[in-house]
Amino acid sequence: MMELMGSIVEGLGKALGREVEVVLHDLSTPGASVVAIANGEITGRSVGSPIVSGPLDDVGLNRLIYSRDASAEEACTLVTGYRSRTRAGRELDSTTMFFRDGDGQAYAALCVNVDRTRLREIQSLVRDLLGEGEGRPEAHGASESVSVDRLVEEIIEDGIRATGKPVSIMTKEDKIEAVRQMQQRGLFLIRSSVDMVAANLAVSRFTIYNYLDELKKLAQPGERGEEAVR
Repeated sequence: MMELMGSIVEGLGKALGREVEVVLHDLSTPGASVVAIANGEITGRSVGSPIVSGPLDDVGLNRLIYSRDASAEEACTLVTGYRSRTRAGRELDSTTMFFRDGDGQAYAALCVNVDRTRLREIQSLVRDLLGEGEGRPEAHGASESVSVDRLVEEIIEDGIRATGKPVSIMTKEDKIEAVRQMQQRGLFLIRSSVDMVAANLAVSRFTIYNYLDELKKLAQPGERGEEAVR
């Protein structure tokens, strides 16, 4: 199945053009989940990149984190019509498909990210020529490829920064919020991340697992009420 979908990735990449990134994840190996990718320069990824190296504000990734208890009857979960963004700040129109086994567990994700930056620049240029524009948008360079370790460190730093406090004066609630921020970025799909987070928050790894359990209990009522898409 993965080999077949890998061929689909290559075909879609050629058919849709270089402004469309198509990527296939093997969810059993989150630390090197990308097994096939077309036009990876859009997000700076390549085969072997980790799942946390994907676009920011990824609704699809959040659904993966919080929807592990999907119905066994749901072979494919579709999440579509959402915006994400590259590390360089470019907006993407994204769609994600999760493929599930007989137990409802997601084993693969096929993602499509459309970069409409050049189209928006052309639109802005036309408006300028017609005297209706507000100036040319700032150009952004391509996303740079970043190592797994650096991505993990960056997500941890961002999570701590989001609380607005140094670790030395954080309360338990502050640390749980920092962990929540990290979880939303998919950090805990990387197994080694728990020890790194524990060290940065000056708590034990078991405390981090307790925080994650608390967040899971808090998320369940809202998650169960969400519309089943993706």
